[in-house]
Amino acid sequence: MVVPERGVDVALTVEPGQTLALSGANGAGKSTVLSAVAGWLRPESGHARLGERALFDEHTWIPARRRNVGYLTQDPLLFPHLTAEANVAFGLRRAGVVSRAQRREVARNWLDRLGVGHLAGRRPHQLSGGQAQRTAIARVLASEPDLVLLDEPLAALDAQAVPQIRELLAEVLTGRTTVLVSHQAADLRALADVITTIPAPPPSA
Repeated sequence: MVVPERGVDVALTVEPGQTLALSGANGAGKSTVLSAVAGWLRPESGHARLGERALFDEHTWIPARRRNVGYLTQDPLLFPHLTAEANVAFGLRRAGVVSRAQRREVARNWLDRLGVGHLAGRRPHQLSGGQAQRTAIARVLASEPDLVLLDEPLAALDAQAVPQIRELLAEVLTGRTTVLVSHQAADLRALADVITTIPAPPPSA
């Protein structure tokens, strides 16, 4: 894919069930790649396929809401007016979980799995950084996306929360097709099957 205004020109392949980590200097375009795959940014050229389905190419552009791609940004971006449970349940109707009771059950199960089920009724301002990130991870994975995108998922956490969340991610991402961006060597060792370095763009003239 090519995003010239951001100096990005990359070609990547992720095997099913594999976690591919993108490393590189600040400004190399790692987050830009994730935004394009997620459908938040439209590249000038190039293509991306998810299985047999084109996400974008010269003739096709599937909007983000129809890609079945789960995107966890550096900040949790939880809806402030919704409880943790409602945040996780929010995208489940689009994922085909029609019944409200089923959505609540799926959301609660994922919150339990992430260790924050007891906080299901709290709103984001009542959660610590680690608790909010666990909730955000649950929201991304609850809809069973075909592809998971993680942009520095541990960068905003307190140092004491990082090892536990890293271990949890290693567990829940097993067998899931994932693209991870991280500057931390410990994250790459714990989470990545393959590491690709994106070179920094050439300096502007």
